[in-house]
Amino acid sequence: MPKKVDAAERRRAIAEAVFRVIETTGSEAVSLRDVAAEAGVSMGMVQHYFGTKDEMLMFALDHMGERVGRRLQARLAALPDPTPKQVTRAMLTEMLPSTKESRQEAAVSIAFFNRAVATPAYAAALRDGYQRLLNLLAAQLPRDRQHEADTLFFLTQGLLGPVLLGHFTAEQATALLDAQLDRAFA
Repeated sequence: MPKKVDAAERRRAIAEAVFRVIETTGSEAVSLRDVAAEAGVSMGMVQHYFGTKDEMLMFALDHMGERVGRRLQARLAALPDPTPKQVTRAMLTEMLPSTKESRQEAAVSIAFFNRAVATPAYAAALRDGYQRLLNLLAAQLPRDRQHEADTLFFLTQGLLGPVLLGHFTAEQATALLDAQLDRAFA
């Protein structure tokens, strides 16, 4: 009897291979062939699940959001009756490159941002993702909701590169973020 293949799981495994390729070689080097080799599958299999490189990369971007979302849900579930400030801090610190997984996501995020500068479809996807996150953040804030959400989110985004490059440690970046959170929730 033939083995039943979980197409969604196979697509996620390919997305994880995309992340590893981007993390080690950058987004410009991503090819269906490189991703297939990283995933340990044939190029034909990658093409079976993704018709184009752009389709594969857009799926990987969505998968990254889901991956971060699952971690955030677990983190929030561990907090008994979290306050809006705790929810906001959890959302923002989950984006900082402080673990192997979040460092990989930060590198991928920067790579997608760089592609978005010249590719309207990527730019639209990032703008939509930004807006969803900004809306979630604004819902937690006590006043000047949109302004504070913008300030906190884009501070966090701006810290990705400096942490990845070693200009700041994850702890130093978190301290900067905590100072802004204290101001926003004062």
